[in-house]
Amino acid sequence: MSRVVTRQTAAEESGQGLRVWIQKRSVLRLVRFALKYRWQALCTIVAMVAVTATGLAGPYLLRLAIDKGIAGKDLHYLGGIAILYLAAGILGAVLNGLQTYGMNWVGERVVRDLRDSLFRHLTSLDIDYYSRQRAGWIVSRLTNDIEALESLLVEGVAQLVVSTLTLVGATAILFRMDAHLAGATMSVIPVLLIATVIFRARASEAYGRVRVAVADVSVAIQETLSGIRVVQAFRREQRGSEAFAAVNERNRKANMDTVYISGAYFPGVEFLSAVATAIILLYGGRQVAAGQISVGILVAFIGYLSSFFDPVESLSELYNTFQSSGAALQKVVSVLDTVPGDTEAIGGLSAGCLEGRLDCADVSFSYDRGGVDVLESLSLSIPQGQRVALVGPTGAGKTTLAKLLLRFYQPTSGAVFVDGIDLRDYDIRDYRRHVGYVAQDPYLFSGTILDNIRLTEPEAEPARVIEAATALGVHELFSNLPEGYETQVQERGSRLSAGERQLVSFARAFFSEPRILILDEATSSVDPGTEHLIEAALSRLLAGRTSLIIAHRLSTVESSDRILVMEAGHIVEDGDHASLLAAGGPYARLYRTQLRVP
Repeated sequence: MSRVVTRQTAAEESGQGLRVWIQKRSVLRLVRFALKYRWQALCTIVAMVAVTATGLAGPYLLRLAIDKGIAGKDLHYLGGIAILYLAAGILGAVLNGLQTYGMNWVGERVVRDLRDSLFRHLTSLDIDYYSRQRAGWIVSRLTNDIEALESLLVEGVAQLVVSTLTLVGATAILFRMDAHLAGATMSVIPVLLIATVIFRARASEAYGRVRVAVADVSVAIQETLSGIRVVQAFRREQRGSEAFAAVNERNRKANMDTVYISGAYFPGVEFLSAVATAIILLYGGRQVAAGQISVGILVAFIGYLSSFFDPVESLSELYNTFQSSGAALQKVVSVLDTVPGDTEAIGGLSAGCLEGRLDCADVSFSYDRGGVDVLESLSLSIPQGQRVALVGPTGAGKTTLAKLLLRFYQPTSGAVFVDGIDLRDYDIRDYRRHVGYVAQDPYLFSGTILDNIRLTEPEAEPARVIEAATALGVHELFSNLPEGYETQVQERGSRLSAGERQLVSFARAFFSEPRILILDEATSSVDPGTEHLIEAALSRLLAGRTSLIIAHRLSTVESSDRILVMEAGHIVEDGDHASLLAAGGPYARLYRTQLRVP
């Protein structure tokens, strides 16, 4: 039994040590952001020290005023002390304003830099990271957690420095004035320390639960609002509200746990302050009566007692902020420490002017390590400028192949070559500049149609956008909208129809003039009349470009130079429309099934 206990204790100590190490690393990461503004921060700290000094001067000046001015009936001395007291108040107010401004100046810039860095890092992470992580969780890092850190940096650090300096200064002054009375006053400290240790242990756990609960609320909101059409279409409003209420209730309970802990601790600190004051009055009053100390010292002691217990209470309150911010910081740093997958590794080779020749050499791929291969030993060669269609049943591996060509994923085995060079050797940002991609469900950003089309070149002249749209055959459609190209599409293009969104994504891809064009079910939301216009434009716009067209509607691929039929991760047929129909194989069966030809 003792061995089991020993092992558990060792494991707990190891876990505690790991948590401390993680916390230190997280703080060091935050300090690196602050070092950029070290001189401004140093000036702010100097102002904090001066603010503390002016605050501590008050009770001591009261002692001098009572003992030498009032008791000594020296009105000139009393007037001088009054002027000094007023000067200390004015100077303290000015310095307090400077340190508040300085702390906000530094803190807001650190928060801005941290948020910018986190956002840049998130955009550099591979697609697989986003498939494993919930969007609401990620958004919570950029919003709730950064806001918690902002509270720490803007208010917490200043409070920490000033309260600590005040506590140390007040203690030193109390013992300097009268060690016996100071010792009697400090008799409540052991009780205060025990209460503080218990408070911190429980508060740490409670605020960890709060950060998790807050993230869960963000996730629930994001998922429901993103899928609001499905929620309403399937009458999930009530169920969704009930699910959210449960998450929200857990958040309330987590926050109430911190309230219960604080509600027990802080009144206790106030009570100990009252006990210490009573000790001063009883013990100090006897000393005054015996002529061992002056009335001024007794009054100063009571004044400094507030300067002692107020910082203790402030530091305890601040501990809550540090716990909340510490949990938030660890989550932010965990994202910053996430290493982008191999797909986003910046290779050293510039793509230059790609020709667009594509080759797959014995490529296999699985989304899960050790899982079933979606692609298995696939070999393929696509010459420059060839228009290739990929067809086959759902799950055959068509979209997966497109993702490999975009380097959203790396092959489990084998390699993908572009112009005879392994795709992993290219600078991925430079490579993707030459690749156009149109998905089945195109994503449009908030803004105008014009902005969404010239996404790769935001400063491009509108005339270039109109030229691309005209070549595509959609200029008339866009110009006939109420506000033409200045029509606001709203988030995800909610103001446009599905077909209009798809056409904007077509225009966006063609505007970027890619050498390689990948269309993943890109005509699925386009009506037959518009599809005819696009097909006519494709023959002109795809001239000299390598294109890969994934389609279930076989009528859209008949004019392709080459059609590849995929089944279970393999290419089972390869040829043009006429030859594949004549062969009577899988393509012919798919074609006849779709067109209902016996």
